[in-house]
Amino acid sequence: MRFVNKPSAVIWATAFASMLSACDGGSNTSSAGNTSSSVATTPSSSTQVAQSSSSIAPSSSSQAPVSSVAPSSSSSTPTSVAKPFIFGINAGGALVTIGGRTYMASRFGNGSPNSTTDPIGGTTDDQLFQSELYGETITFNVPVENGDYDIELHFVEMYQTANGSRIFSANVEGDIVFSDLDLYMTEGHDEAYTVRVSDLAVDDEEITITLTSSADNATISGISVYSSNGAYREPPPPPPPPRSTERPGSDCAIGTIPTRANNSMLPDPFTRVDGSRMTSKSEWRCVREEILRMAETNAYGPKPGKPASVSGSISGNTITVNVSDNGRSTSFSAGLSLPSGSGPFPSVIAYGGGFFGGAHPGFSQEGVAVITYDPYDVGNETGGRSKGAGAFYELYPSTSAGHLIAWAWGVSRIIDVMEQEWANGGRVLIPESVAVTGCSRFGKGSFAAGVFDARVALTVPIESGSGGVPIWRGIPGEGAQSLSSAYGEQRWYGDPFGSFTSNPSAFPLDTHQLVAAVAPRGLLILDNPGIANLGPRSASVAAYGGLEVYKALGVGEHMTYHSNTVDGTHCSNRTGDWTTPVREHVKRFLKGQNGNTGGVNARSTQNGNLSQWRNWTTPTLSGSLED
Repeated sequence: MRFVNKPSAVIWATAFASMLSACDGGSNTSSAGNTSSSVATTPSSSTQVAQSSSSIAPSSSSQAPVSSVAPSSSSSTPTSVAKPFIFGINAGGALVTIGGRTYMASRFGNGSPNSTTDPIGGTTDDQLFQSELYGETITFNVPVENGDYDIELHFVEMYQTANGSRIFSANVEGDIVFSDLDLYMTEGHDEAYTVRVSDLAVDDEEITITLTSSADNATISGISVYSSNGAYREPPPPPPPPRSTERPGSDCAIGTIPTRANNSMLPDPFTRVDGSRMTSKSEWRCVREEILRMAETNAYGPKPGKPASVSGSISGNTITVNVSDNGRSTSFSAGLSLPSGSGPFPSVIAYGGGFFGGAHPGFSQEGVAVITYDPYDVGNETGGRSKGAGAFYELYPSTSAGHLIAWAWGVSRIIDVMEQEWANGGRVLIPESVAVTGCSRFGKGSFAAGVFDARVALTVPIESGSGGVPIWRGIPGEGAQSLSSAYGEQRWYGDPFGSFTSNPSAFPLDTHQLVAAVAPRGLLILDNPGIANLGPRSASVAAYGGLEVYKALGVGEHMTYHSNTVDGTHCSNRTGDWTTPVREHVKRFLKGQNGNTGGVNARSTQNGNLSQWRNWTTPTLSGSLED
């Protein structure tokens, strides 16, 4: 790659204040910072910078590059033939569409994600500027076809409120774009700022962007890419995940599982029960097992391992499961709807006994077989704390486990039958390509199923509410369904959970660790911010906390939190808002194709702040998961 450093190449900035002047701004809690002396932003000697009062994030017909521009006052507006917008990246955020322009979820760059709920000045495209990636050095390697490009780098100072607090530089293709930019001094707090780099000639299918800090961290909120003769180049699909067992860490040596804590903050997901801290990715298998055992001991009750005997069949529109263990036997079945074609097919196990039967249409649109699973066949709700009937409780009548474990156990036995059929030559359902989904109480259930069975390739809990994804510690302050209500309404949680309902700070773990326990597999959390009773703010905090583990393991694109852009009734299966993320996750995690996944896309009014809940940092882990 090279930057065409010629008279026609120009870099210009779009801003909304007087040139390089200090501005006052509000406050926000975001990426941590430090302070230093004030340094003004200055253009490098090889580029030219002009200020413009026109709008941030131009469409394909506005704010085009120019042949040459001299430094000018803030009223200068460059003009020339426009290159059309072809794609964008929402740095630190999830997939968004703004004014007809699609910004993919944060991809191809490193750094820690963060967001603000503040309105952003100088733009109508708040969604693009309300998330960021921050870090001492941020590098993007954006895959494109060879051609000529303009790019825009979008910034906002969402944290610092003093001159000199954040200073950083940028280069594209090794050439300086700006040196020692002080965003607060240049634009102020929560004000959009965009720099455009024009006439990049790419000849090795990649645009490299590097940001380096001098004070605090560098930051970036988005990237827009324009071209008349180039295009986005999807990189090769990721390799399929290694074949897993239901509980891959079951052979790990585990220390004493804690049963009480005194911690109002979210526990450190990287610290083991013996007090040591993870240093390598390969430790995750056993750290994950520790999290599962803490969850069983303190919340869910125990999930039994594979029974002594499991048999069954996949025939027509039915999956039959027969189980024997401890001298007892039972059976249950699930419905099956196959897509057109000869298969074999990926599948989704859709919780749907009492309401919201079936999976989101995005699954069937991608050719996924739908397994209609009635969890009440395995653990029937009777109201209150009664165990009720069902295959699980017939087999384990003395268990302290709740229905979420019972239902998850049923999912695992369905997967057992898939594996047996495949081993015996059946080629209907691919056992490595299984998703699980459900809404409300079945969102809690599908979340637990993905947490406790590592064979589930994609977990999609929907509007799971208290007892599902939202952090337990956050629920009392949000006005969501109380923990005592979630414990007493039905036997969702096991008996141990009851001792924590009035004091969630005593939990030795929280749900951000359960989100992390799905890693490195796919996780798409769909939520409804219009219903406060569901605890959407606490759910976004759980997602942010779990995402830190995903990132540390090198699979940050494998976890997505997606909140509705419009309100809807509970479990109404909104196609307009959910179809794209569902299909993108199916492509990546069930079909082995590229999919635009990853990031937290929470409505600003219900977007939690992880920094208020943690006193731990994310380590840099060595090696690989397979070491």
